[in-house]
Amino acid sequence: MWVFGYGSLIWKVDFPYEEKMVGRIQGYSRRFWQGSTDHRGVPGKPGRVVTLVDDPEGCVWGVAYRLPAGQECEVKAYLDFREKGGYRTTTVVFYPKDSAVEPFDVLLYIGTHENPNYLGPAPLEEIAEQIFNAVGPSGRNTEYLFELADSIRSLVPEDVDEHLFSLEKLVKGLLEKHQNLNCL
Repeated sequence: MWVFGYGSLIWKVDFPYEEKMVGRIQGYSRRFWQGSTDHRGVPGKPGRVVTLVDDPEGCVWGVAYRLPAGQECEVKAYLDFREKGGYRTTTVVFYPKDSAVEPFDVLLYIGTHENPNYLGPAPLEEIAEQIFNAVGPSGRNTEYLFELADSIRSLVPEDVDEHLFSLEKLVKGLLEKHQNLNCL
């Protein structure tokens, strides 16, 4: 069984796997539209983490992990718990970056608009403010954003995830502004 990571599963790999592979899925776009009250925010002041939205022209880069033989159920149960904040699973086709490897099916965790933690679209400036201010049991929401942006830039330098990189720029601007105000 293979699992596709497109958010924190790219950079916070706290589960066993036998193999990993960089690649993409099609028909979706990555968006910071999922609320997080259990990791990067708290009830009443949720953070924002990524989910996928249907986009016929979309392409999302990430990492597929092959779960260890004989441990698939155990690891999936752990991932189900980790992704409990409104995510459901579906199966999609994964296209490896290495074109010599044939596409194959992967399990995908996706937070749909029906789940209670779904925040949906908002102006990027509002999303940036929310990310800038949110903190939860797993740490600052800014860490999540920056780790994801750095990981995508490192794994797939040719990717131009405009939503991700625009938010990164806006949040870095808020950090600079905040630091300058503290220096006055």
